[in-house]
Amino acid sequence: MGHSGICFSTAVDLVGRIRKREISVRDVMEAHLAQIEHVNPKVNAIVTLVAEQAIGEAEQADRTLAAGEATGPLFGLPIAHKDLVE
Repeated sequence: MGHSGICFSTAVDLVGRIRKREISVRDVMEAHLAQIEHVNPKVNAIVTLVAEQAIGEAEQADRTLAAGEATGPLFGLPIAHKDLVE
């Protein structure tokens, strides 16, 4: 599945694939970062992108899953918060 396939999958589909180890949290993050790189110059939706931190957190999430630790139902899905403070 290409980057756009990952980015436009449902949360349920992605969580299922992550839990089955069909795809890593890092793969999901890399796909979303690629989509941001492609689209953001036109829309400027992500003002402050911390890609290296996001990849690091995705790798930690993969380690958490590999260790069999308990996680929440949306664990591994990327989210973005809009900065509304001026």
